Amino acid sequence: MKIIKKVISKDGRTIKYLQQTRDRLVIETSYFNLDEHIICISTQIGCMIGCIFCATSRNQLGKKRFVRNLTDREIVQQVKNIINDLGENKLRHEKILFSYMGMGEPLLNYKNVIKSIKTLTKQHPNSRVTISTSGIVPKLMKRLAKEKCTCELKLHLSLHAPNDKLRKQIMPRMKEVKSALNALKFFSITKKTPAKVNYLLINKINDSKTNAKGLATLLKDYPFIVKLSRLNSCKTFKPSTSKTLKMFERILRQSGVKTCRFFRRSHGSDIQAGCGQLRLRNTITARRKVA
Repeated sequence: MKIIKKVISKDGRTIKYLQQTRDRLVIETSYFNLDEHIICISTQIGCMIGCIFCATSRNQLGKKRFVRNLTDREIVQQVKNIINDLGENKLRHEKILFSYMGMGEPLLNYKNVIKSIKTLTKQHPNSRVTISTSGIVPKLMKRLAKEKCTCELKLHLSLHAPNDKLRKQIMPRMKEVKSALNALKFFSITKKTPAKVNYLLINKINDSKTNAKGLATLLKDYPFIVKLSRLNSCKTFKPSTSKTLKMFERILRQSGVKTCRFFRRSHGSDIQAGCGQLRLRNTITARRKVA
């Protein structure tokens, strides 16, 4: 695997890397230089979940949303390439967050993801790991809770809706959400670590007062923190307004649900390096010139 292109954000704090595999397919990986060094790792070429707001899930190469899993070596190599590009000595003793939130659903490539985590954290013992999942396979969330890791390991659930009907509209392959919430609770208790639920607010889709009250009811019996964030640039949908975001947060907090703000514009959105933007401009094949 090799870097074929990199794009730097206007503020200089985000870099998006396009990397080519041996079979000439392309993945995107984002690096963020914020309070800590964050590498947003891809685990699949494409994605089969089909979230309506996510560019990675759009049809490419005919009707393919998903091409294949990355091997554990490919996952590790994409990270090594970035570290080498930045300067290995620069990050040798720094804390790195390996964030498995790039292209693909990590738990649908479970074995390779676990192997890569063990390799990367052995090489970078000061690092920590966060995995974001759609919750499509709850039993693997529970299996993850029992994995022996030397690093701090956290799990986030991408929820984006307060009920099964709306969630299936936004994330077409999703089934009953309660099993995923129960699996996240099991992970949190087993690992003795707080668990987060990611909720991306989309204008006039999932951001009404009724949605906020529904989410509060859904999560009232769970010890989760809800991370509210705004939709990044997307051709089909618009982000919620600041007023709506504050309303949504207020209703959750008044209902006893903990929240953490992520209302600012996502870092790297100007270069399509944010959540839901990977593969927005570029195809998954390098057989033709990459845009």
